[in-house]
Amino acid sequence: MNETELKPCPKCGKEIDIEKDMYIPDRDWCPSFYDPDSGGDHISIHCECGLEFSAHTHDWEEFVQEWNKRV
Repeated sequence: MNETELKPCPKCGKEIDIEKDMYIPDRDWCPSFYDPDSGGDHISIHCECGLEFSAHTHDWEEFVQEWNKRV
């Protein structure tokens, strides 16, 4: 995973903690009886303020690009 910087949460302004606030399939997914070989869900952020975000991708660079888009 590249260490491309994520912008802070657009809702609360908190810096995103990659270890605590993110689901990363390569790191967090484990095979189970119900999901033995899919590779897990897409990369996602679950901020403490309640904001949840997924770009529906397993690609880190694509995810960061979508997260960092701001209107």
